[in-house]
Amino acid sequence: MKVGDLVKFVGTWGPTVRQGERQTGIVMKVWTNGRTKKIQSADILWDNGELKAVSAHNSLKVLNESR
Repeated sequence: MKVGDLVKFVGTWGPTVRQGERQTGIVMKVWTNGRTKKIQSADILWDNGELKAVSAHNSLKVLNESR
């Protein structure tokens, strides 16, 4: 996953987000672990206009990679 990729959220948001919101988004920034260099989270611009940080572990699926 890198900046510019189109991603889909594959987890559950809980009761605070209406069903159908935040389904797809664009990666704006990727955060990595300083020691292991593995991706920890990403800032995503969601389809409803919200910019939110999401844990990248098993909750995001890359749909279309940017070049």
